[in-house]
Amino acid sequence: MPWRRSEEMSKQPKVLGKFVEVSRDTSRRGGKLPVFFMGAEYCPYCAAERWAIVRSLQKFGQWDGLKQTISAARDEPFLNLPTYDFTKSTYTSPNIEFVAREVKDREFKPLEKLLKTEEKLVRKFNPKKEIPFLLVGGRFMQIGSGFPPKIFIGHTFRQTETELKKIESEIRKTIDEEANIISALLCLSGLPPELCKEAGTAELVAQANAKIA
Repeated sequence: MPWRRSEEMSKQPKVLGKFVEVSRDTSRRGGKLPVFFMGAEYCPYCAAERWAIVRSLQKFGQWDGLKQTISAARDEPFLNLPTYDFTKSTYTSPNIEFVAREVKDREFKPLEKLLKTEEKLVRKFNPKKEIPFLLVGGRFMQIGSGFPPKIFIGHTFRQTETELKKIESEIRKTIDEEANIISALLCLSGLPPELCKEAGTAELVAQANAKIA
């Protein structure tokens, strides 16, 4: 299962960052906005995107059981990158339902299977099954990571966490830029307005609205 973005998707107009709008209609599950992530533990691009996903969603809910792991030690352009392990974590939010599926482990062996409804979703929006695949609110999709994984080279998980506490850190700025995009797209998809007042998020919402109006 490749990680590179398809030529077809790369030609679509971007809404924010590398995200494209794939539907005008927001989907909901039990009244919550769905966020679906498909990746693989070996994939360095998935490793990068997980940091932004966690950073964004922690603003709107609670993570439990998040553990650390690293990407593959071979056969990838970036090796042993620190990241989160989504396979045993849970995310609780009154407004968002997050689902992650890691299709292979860091040794490239099959790990998690998609449910039938998820298979249908992937066939519709990502027929080549490229990773990482992130679908926000059923409206906005990104195939590939929003930023290059190379920023993590030479960093352990703990060192990356330390960088996230430094306001001027390049790692923090890069991850937060992608996290803010995810947050803005959630707001566009229908998060309560009171959750979308953060300056960076509000500006991105206005920017995206201008593109999709």
